[in-house]
Amino acid sequence: MPVNFKSLEFGQSYERPFLAKLWGYQSFHAISKGVVTPVNTKYIIFFVTKDKQQALTQYNDYIDGNMLFWEGEEKHSSDKRVIEANKSQDEIHLFYRETHHSPFVYFGRISLTDFQLRENEPSEFVFRIETLSSEIDAFKEVREHAGEYKTLDKTEQEQIVVSRLGQGNFRRNVIRLWGSCSITGLQSVTLLRASHIKPWKDSNNQERLNPFNGLLLIPDYDFLFDRGYITFKSDGSTLISENLSPFARKVFDVDDNLKLRNVFPENKDYLEFHRNKVFQQKTI
Repeated sequence: MPVNFKSLEFGQSYERPFLAKLWGYQSFHAISKGVVTPVNTKYIIFFVTKDKQQALTQYNDYIDGNMLFWEGEEKHSSDKRVIEANKSQDEIHLFYRETHHSPFVYFGRISLTDFQLRENEPSEFVFRIETLSSEIDAFKEVREHAGEYKTLDKTEQEQIVVSRLGQGNFRRNVIRLWGSCSITGLQSVTLLRASHIKPWKDSNNQERLNPFNGLLLIPDYDFLFDRGYITFKSDGSTLISENLSPFARKVFDVDDNLKLRNVFPENKDYLEFHRNKVFQQKTI
C-alpha cells in the first residue's frame, strides 16, 4: 500500500511498526528518522518527540496552542524541501509525542509560517497545525459551563456562547470601546479578535459580556495573551513571560516597548486577574 493518510485519524496514537506495515515498508527502521520523505510522493512526514533520550541530539521541539516550534536536522538536509513545501505542493504531516518510547499522536497537516536558517546549528521553524483551533477549546468550555446559564432566556444564552468566540454583542461592544487594535492601533477590525481579559471559563455571565473585560487584538497578540505569554500592567505596559523563547519573541514581534494604547479604569481588575492567574511565571 503506498504511503497515504486516509485511514489515519487526528488525535489517535500510532506506533512506527504499525505505520511501516500500513505503508508497505519491510521494517519500521525505514521510518525511524525525525523527517521521512517517502520516495515518489509529495509527502514530508515529521516524527517529533518533545522529551528525547539523553543520548540523542536535544532539539528544542514543542507544541504550543496550534503552533509547532521545531528545530531542523543538524546537517540541514531537509531545510530546503521544508521551506519550499508550499511552492512544491508537498504536504507536511505531523506525528508528535511528549516523551520517547511512547506512541506518536497524529496531528494531520501542518503549514510553515516562519523560519530562521542557521549554519552552525539547527535552523528554527514555526508551523501552524491545521487541525487545531481556538474554536475547539471554546466549545468544550461552553459545554462545561452550560449549567451556569440555563436560567437565561434563549437570546441571552446565545450571546453568552458567542462571547466565548469573541463574536456577537461582545465583539461589537469591544470594537465600539477600542475602535482599533488595543496595542497597534490597526483599524481593520475584520482582522482583529475580541479577546477576554479575564478568561471566559473564569468569568460569570455578566463578565463574559462586559466589553471592559475585552481587548481588541491582532491574531498573534491574541494568541500570546490568551495563553499567558504576555500580560499588561495597570499603566498598559507589557510583561513578557520568560517562558517565551527569544526566537518566539522575534517571530511574534514582541518586545518591552509594546503597550496598550489606553487603560480604562474598568479594565484594571480584569488585568490584575490576568497577571495573577493567567500570565506564565518563570518555570524553574
